[in-house]
Amino acid sequence: MRNLQLFNSISFLKGLYFFIPIFTFFLLTKHISLSAIIICQTFYSIFTFLGEVPTGIFADRFGQKTSIIIGYILEAFGIVFILLYPTTLGLYIAFSIRGFSDSFLSGSKEALLFETVRHLKTNDYQKRYGRIISNEQIGFVVATALCAITYQYFGVHSFVPLIILTGLCIFSCGILSLFLINYKTDISDEFEGSGMFTTLEQSFKLIRKNRTIFTLTMVGVLTITGEYFVQGIYQPYFQTHGVFPFWIAGSLSAGIILNIIATRYVYLLEKYFTLEKILLLLNVLLGLAYIALSVLLHPIFLIGIYIVMNGIFNLQQPIISDYINQRTKSNIRATVLSGVSFVRRFFQIFLMWAIGISTGVFGTQISLLLWGLYLLIGIAISYYLLIRCGCTHKILDTKDEFNLTL
Repeated sequence: MRNLQLFNSISFLKGLYFFIPIFTFFLLTKHISLSAIIICQTFYSIFTFLGEVPTGIFADRFGQKTSIIIGYILEAFGIVFILLYPTTLGLYIAFSIRGFSDSFLSGSKEALLFETVRHLKTNDYQKRYGRIISNEQIGFVVATALCAITYQYFGVHSFVPLIILTGLCIFSCGILSLFLINYKTDISDEFEGSGMFTTLEQSFKLIRKNRTIFTLTMVGVLTITGEYFVQGIYQPYFQTHGVFPFWIAGSLSAGIILNIIATRYVYLLEKYFTLEKILLLLNVLLGLAYIALSVLLHPIFLIGIYIVMNGIFNLQQPIISDYINQRTKSNIRATVLSGVSFVRRFFQIFLMWAIGISTGVFGTQISLLLWGLYLLIGIAISYYLLIRCGCTHKILDTKDEFNLTL
């Protein structure tokens, strides 16, 4: 139970991004363009992409706990780096560091949580994962609320303290991670070996051969939520259209509260819907919200739509993660999860670069519309792929799904 308790505490601290509601304003005061602020996500994706597979192998060979510790410490350094070099180049370097740190966390956290739940001999991974995500969102609500109050009273003077405080909270996650316990079964076949190339070969063979994992990897490519894109542009977008300053942080807090509730209970959807219908529902709602945000420009509509968007972000993640983990062997779990993320990051690089250019050329409104259309088209293709796959049920009752094809 220690891991579960620690994960709950760590996830709360991880959510304390005090600077998010004011970060774009801070960068704009340093004469960094809005287009550059969006494009910095491309650097984040590039370095996450480059690190995904090596760090996944690192976690499988040297322990998911070690990978998690390194990830949090690097993330903390990346956050405060922008204070040392508040320029466009400094922003790109900071997000490159943060992207590389995310590759250490990507896969490792999910893998260790799944191993912990299995070690406890329970079958409630989705519920546990949803609770951990919601705890992170609770931390985010607290952080955005305090940010709103601080910014209201101290204005631009609050920028630096909020960034430093965020870095300290993330660093604390790394300290707490020292007390996690690695739960991991031995390699299934001693003749297969446990070297780096064996791990890599097994992992990508599984992703390629297993119908469910391959299809869900493609779904991830086709339904990138754009959460960080919206967080990068919504502050000046709201300000331009007359949204009261309190609601710049207030709408984010309200949306996260909605997300907390939804995330804790999203696993219940499987009692009523199959996987493809759950994904269809969530992504159609999100795509329509993007389009509505681009055309309904009254402050009341903007606030309401943004609250709904934040309520939907990442709701599908616990369910998808469970489907993949159920079909993955313990000795390659982190590498498989990182491999799935690796493919997704590859396409996200080009998507973030394109949307950054679009924002610079056509403006925020058109870019929001384009992202909404991408999600609607993407989920339509994803729905077809899931139906064709025939792998939308959780019960592993076919040879293809139960045999991991290694």
